[in-house]
Amino acid sequence: MLSLKRLSLFAALVALTSAAHAQVPPSSDLPPSHDGPAHDGPPPHGPGFAAINDLEHLQRLYDMSGRDAEMNAVYHDVLSKTHDTALRHYVYVALARNQLKPANVDQAIDTIRKSLDEDIDTLDKQAALRPKR
Repeated sequence: MLSLKRLSLFAALVALTSAAHAQVPPSSDLPPSHDGPAHDGPPPHGPGFAAINDLEHLQRLYDMSGRDAEMNAVYHDVLSKTHDTALRHYVYVALARNQLKPANVDQAIDTIRKSLDEDIDTLDKQAALRPKR
């Protein structure tokens, strides 16, 4: 059981901490807030979203049937057909996750490194297209 003295000390400490916290101005080291949409809403719709949705359903069906390794061929097929960077990024991550299921870490690492190389190439191409100031 708490004594009255300890309870009073605790209450004083909480009050002091709250008062001190209220006196500290917000840090200017924080990144500026952006005025763009929050990422906690529904995902965007469109062909890329539809393809990702289909892939998620296929993955779930392959998982349920115990044939999840067969999904790797589907992911490689998508990578050979699309140039959409967002879809390719999703597929690389999903493929790496699938490769980890039998604990093939080296293969998953290689997949993510390929994705990283592609992402960097895409960023470089976009930077080259931007007008210089």
